[in-house]
Amino acid sequence: MDVSQEPPIEYAAGKINNTVKNLRDGLDPDVLAYWFKRIEDKSKEIVPEHLKDKVHFEQDRILWMKFKMDVSRRAVPTVMQVIEEYIPVMPYSTGLYFRKIQEILTEEMNKDLR
Repeated sequence: MDVSQEPPIEYAAGKINNTVKNLRDGLDPDVLAYWFKRIEDKSKEIVPEHLKDKVHFEQDRILWMKFKMDVSRRAVPTVMQVIEEYIPVMPYSTGLYFRKIQEILTEEMNKDLR
């Protein structure tokens, strides 16, 4: 067991700083772009041939954390499945970001059912 030699307050502050840094890093626009690209590529591998050009994500050039998702309604279940597959290997805050995307996609799909 490794016992820290630093005072408890400094140890706790270091842990908190580390946690905040990890959360912030997970929302870095480059990290988000990386995961959007992985999800886009994997989705295109899985969807039927006629839907491959119907899955496209584009990063906003001004607001770097904003992405435009151009996904056919028929391809949404596949994109949702791929997101679900990747969330466990994403940084925590990136996973939360993509959970919100799943929620938005679900709401959009439900609008059509009304």
